[in-house]
This record gives sequence, structure tokens and C-alpha cells, in this order.
Amino acid sequence: MAMKPTKKKRLTWLPQDIIELILVRLPVSNLLRCRVVCKQWDGIIRDPQFTMAHLRRARHRPLLFFQRGRASGKSFPSEAVLFDEAWSPSTRDVPVIDPDDFLCASCNGLVCLYSSNSTIKIANLATGESMHLAKPVKYAPQDQSSFYSFGFSPATNEYKIVHFLPGQKLHPAGASFSVIQVYTLGDDKWRDIRTLEVVSLYCVKQSGVVNVDGAMYWLTHDEESNWRRAVISFDLRDECLELIRLPEVDFADPAFANPFCYWITEIDSKVSVAAVQARRDSLLARKLHIWTLDNKVEKSWTQKYSIELPALSVLGPHFIYGDKIIMHSRNGGIYCHELTSQRFTIDATKLVKLLDFSPRSYENTQSYMCVKSLVRLDAYKKAGMVRTRKRKEGWKLKKWEAWEHDRSKIEELWRSGHRIQQRMHEMAHVIGAAISLNLPAPPDQQNSPHRRLNWVEQRRVTDMLESHVDSLDAPWKVLVQAADAFSSESKKMTPAADQAKRNEEESEAGPSRPKRKRKPSSRFDSSTWTT
Repeated sequence: MAMKPTKKKRLTWLPQDIIELILVRLPVSNLLRCRVVCKQWDGIIRDPQFTMAHLRRARHRPLLFFQRGRASGKSFPSEAVLFDEAWSPSTRDVPVIDPDDFLCASCNGLVCLYSSNSTIKIANLATGESMHLAKPVKYAPQDQSSFYSFGFSPATNEYKIVHFLPGQKLHPAGASFSVIQVYTLGDDKWRDIRTLEVVSLYCVKQSGVVNVDGAMYWLTHDEESNWRRAVISFDLRDECLELIRLPEVDFADPAFANPFCYWITEIDSKVSVAAVQARRDSLLARKLHIWTLDNKVEKSWTQKYSIELPALSVLGPHFIYGDKIIMHSRNGGIYCHELTSQRFTIDATKLVKLLDFSPRSYENTQSYMCVKSLVRLDAYKKAGMVRTRKRKEGWKLKKWEAWEHDRSKIEELWRSGHRIQQRMHEMAHVIGAAISLNLPAPPDQQNSPHRRLNWVEQRRVTDMLESHVDSLDAPWKVLVQAADAFSSESKKMTPAADQAKRNEEESEAGPSRPKRKRKPSSRFDSSTWTT
């Protein structure tokens, strides 16, 4: 018996809360495409509450920033390399980062970029949105990117830029400041906040600034501590300063000298301070001490890690991501290693190489925490501090035309090499030869026509193309030999093929009729001829 079809109820629509639970799990790249599906989805994705919910679920990943500079007689632009969850580096450049930019800070997917012109740039790495803000009127001629930072206050839902204004008074450690200039995104002016005493600007420049839970933290000199450092907290909501002393730690070790380098960083959403000691018998071997601020009110600290580094150094200001630590060697390699315990020694056999940044200098390399987010900037673009850059910027500058030309040339060589490889495979298929060529296909230009290869991928592609050219000799010899054999065999087969063709034509025409002998006419009989 035939079964009767049953009428099933189909769900023709989903409740909005279910749609939000699905969308919040998607990456930013997919969400940007989902906005054009319908007005409902566009409204959900653009909602600030959805943006914050998506941001809380997003995972932080490393962002390596390479400042512009010269190496091996060549000028290198500023560029950034982002890592995904599998710790694979990005291959394309970041459009919002110009070759003359310097990275000041990263917060909630937004980056603060400094350049020598009169503006500060805030940009979203994922969406490509950016805006330029006027620098404070008061800034010293020796102003630089390390004097700026950028953070977020969850209590007021505000983003703020902080500028340490170099002062005339000198600190015992050198340069100093006594005024902090603050700008809140959306406002029309910078505000000056005076510190209670002169603060070391040298520590800010050397150790960095970190933004954790609505406050900025940096180091200053403290002669009373065996660290010779103390932590200053700047609350972004109240805009007040607080001194936090570091714990008493005995750095005395006959094998190691006193700490010579300090970092302030963030580990597991907590403020952490790191000190580096050099081994006395080998300056390359070092020990890294990391302490974490567990309670800001009680000012209690706990030792997080004690790590021995054989001939490696950490990249600041952020160098610990989850269960991994990022380090660099002096020969241009960047590595990661698992954090196996609270006290351990880096095992060289377990190092994982992330990339090679030579010939650039490690001194111009920074590591930041980054997250891809949907945070929008259009709400702040109507403020009076927003500026439009009048002159050419970025890769349009003449001094970077040669670099851009070389990069475009490498991409074109890659495409040409892949086309040649395809033709060689087609030739091999026709003549029955077997060759092995494995040059991967270049990225599809239609998906990202305006995004060029970053310099790390550019170097890898150059090495790959050189290796591919060297590997063409053997397949080419196989093709030549196979073509010669195919040609000679074709010549031998040509006469036989022609005869077979004629026979085939004759057989198609049918059997030939016998020729009939013609009888001579009586009029022309030889007997009637006369002379």
C-alpha cells in the first residue's frame, strides 16, 4: 500500500532572540556579509548591545607590528601581521595601516595609530573604518608614538586617548611629564589633567602602557622598591591617578644579575609586571619573572611564572596569549612555546617558528593583543576634532612607489608562473608524459582586489618562485624527450596512415566497374584508307 503523505508543520520564521544567538557565534567577516540579507539582520548586527555581546565572545589573538625603518640598505614600511586561532600569520596587508604609521595601542578591535602629521588615527582592523583626530595643541617637538595610548571604560562606555605631555622638569631617570592630556571620542577638545608629582617618561617609553578593566597602567621609578619600579594606575572613568607598589621580591641569585628590563602587560585580564635578569656567564641566557595583580584594592600580588630563556627574548608589550608565550631570536625568528608550568625552562626542541622577520630589527617589532570586532566609528565622526587629511597618504606617497611596484611585480610573476605551469600540464597530457609541478595558485584578486601581499608573505612568495624556477629543469627535459618521441612516432605512422586513408576512401566509393572496349567505327576501318 502506498503511504499517505503527512502534512508536517514547517517553521517559516525564527524568533529574533534565536537569530541573535546564531549570529553572535559568527566571525566578523561573515557578519559583514550577513548585513545585506535583510533589514532585520542588519538591525541586529548594527545594534551596540549585539556588538558588545559579540566582543565578549571573541578570542584575542596576537598582532605583530613592524615599524618602518631601514635594513640591508632598503626602506621597509610599517606593516602588521595578524594571527588566527590556528596561529597562522595573515598574508595580506592591513588597509587601514599606512606605511608611515606607528601603533600606539589596541583595544576592542580598534587601533590607535600615530604619524608625523597633525592627526591621530583610530581604525577598526576588521571593518576597515577609520577616522583622523586632531592632535592636542600642546605637544613637544620630540613627540612620539610611545607618548600616546588608547583605552575603553566599561563603566561609561567611552573610548579615550591619553597623551603624556613631556615637561620641562627633569626626573632623576631622565625625561618626565606632569600633565596628561585626555580626549574622549566624540568630544570637541582635549583636556589637561595634572599629576601630583613629576612622573618618569622614560619608563613609559621603555615599558609601555596597558589598558585593563577601565584603567591604564604604566611603570615609574621607585627607589624604595627592590624592583626600582612602581605601577601607576589611571582610572578612565574618574580620571584619577593611584600609585601601586610592587611586591618585595628577592632577585639575588649568584647565577643572574639584577633585572635590567621591565614590562607591564596583561595576562588573563589582569595587570602583570615582568622583570628580566641576564645570566652572568652568558648574556644571551635570561630569566623572566612575571607577577600578577590579584586585587587592586588590597594591592596583592602573586607570582605567575618564572621562565628561563636560552638565547631568546620576549616581545612586548604583550607576549603571553592563553597557554603560549611569544619570543624572538636575534637572527630574525619569532617563536611560540607552551607554558607548561609555573617554573620551567624553554625547551628549544619544542619551539614553534611562527615567521621570519629578517632583515628587520627586533627593536622595531611590537606584539599586541588584538580582537576582530564590529565596533563602529560613525557615531564619533561628527565631533569637532575629526579632520580630513588634505595631502596624499599611505601608499600614494612617492617614496613608497618603488616598494608598491616591486610588490605588484611579484604578484604578477606568481600569476604568470602558475599559468605556465598549467600549460605545461596540458602539454604533458597531450603527449602522454608525467610531470610533477606544485606551484600553488595565487589568491583570487576578485575577492580582495585592493589588498596586497604583506611583506612576510611577499618574502615567502619570492623564495617559493625562486625554488619553482629551479625545479622546472627536470620537468622541461621530460617534456622535450616526450615531445621528440611523439614526433618521431608520428612521422613513422604518417605513410601507413595515408595508405589506410586512401583504402578507406576507395571502400566508401564501392567496387569499380570494368572498362568496356570500344569497337572501331566502320567508317574509319583501315581497309578503306587510301593514300
